[in-house]
Amino acid sequence: MVSILSNIISINPNNKTEMTLIKTTRKLIFLSTLALAIIGCTFTKTYLKNPVFNKSSDSIQMDLNKFISYQEISVLGKEILTNNKSNSELDINITNGQNIPTDQNEMIALGKQIAIVIKKSLQNENEYQTYRVLFVTKTENSGITKSYSKGKIFKSEEL
Repeated sequence: MVSILSNIISINPNNKTEMTLIKTTRKLIFLSTLALAIIGCTFTKTYLKNPVFNKSSDSIQMDLNKFISYQEISVLGKEILTNNKSNSELDINITNGQNIPTDQNEMIALGKQIAIVIKKSLQNENEYQTYRVLFVTKTENSGITKSYSKGKIFKSEEL
């Protein structure tokens, strides 16, 4: 854009006013571009926020086994700051679950039941704003692990 301005305005290098105007214009264009880049950016930071449970992991697994059998479950809490707005999320990954419904609505209902069990097992049930339940299918063949997941995010007030 500055080169366009230079081509449009005939510049006399000996005229200090014209040179000052061009330098000022270049500075304004640079600062405007920088400001737009900063304003348009989204800044996200994620921190671990480990869940504190009010019962043993064996007890939680027994509660979950009423709904689903699985190879592994992982529960990871995190605090996500996006442009200074905070959201706490609990990720619940069910790996190689058996008899996961193929019907989307039934799968969501199962995910909701799992999220409710985990939420009620927390020492502070209001600690997390969202619960992400993922049904992860992992397969290994010739040393290569493939992973596929389906799931849903539930708001705490839905549970």
